[in-house]
Amino acid sequence: MTSNTQPTGMRGFVVVWLGQVVSMLGTGMTNFALGVWIFQETGEATALTTAIFFFMAPSVLFSPIAGAIVDRSNRKHILILSDLTAGVVTIAWVGLLATGGLELWHIYLGNVLSGAANSFQFPAYSAAVTVMLPKEQYGRASGMLSLAASASGILAPALASALLGPIGLTGIMTIDVVSFLFAIGALFVVFIPQPEES
Repeated sequence: MTSNTQPTGMRGFVVVWLGQVVSMLGTGMTNFALGVWIFQETGEATALTTAIFFFMAPSVLFSPIAGAIVDRSNRKHILILSDLTAGVVTIAWVGLLATGGLELWHIYLGNVLSGAANSFQFPAYSAAVTVMLPKEQYGRASGMLSLAASASGILAPALASALLGPIGLTGIMTIDVVSFLFAIGALFVVFIPQPEES
């Protein structure tokens, strides 16, 4: 598929946005369900706090260099790689959970990898918006991004708590893997132009 037949502009942005909304919902559901699992396994809030720390620390640590790397790289490739990394982590958790081998340190390690990937995803996504859309549509795009974050923050815990009983943690993480594939598929069909090197 050539760039001539791929969606561009606002149409292309909406496709990428939809992929990210689905992905954020899946990730939010997994995070909520994992939090419940950690508390059930340990009975300690400290373990849950530690898991959150292992996700946030790489995000903070890599953020200063992530922007510079994104500026010198293909934004589409960075976005796909970020989603792929998080997807592989979730697949590993599903496999370990299915065999009864999932332990806290697996979650901590997975969160480090996901946090590192996340630190590259936001600047790549922001940079992609600036090259996909004219300046007069930045406000609309910003509103859509805020809506996606707010909606996933509200809907993900509600959906996870409703589904945790019927399908369990394995089912919720499987939905998350499908959501990553959907987001990656959306990125593949859209043309994201690269800015000219200066």
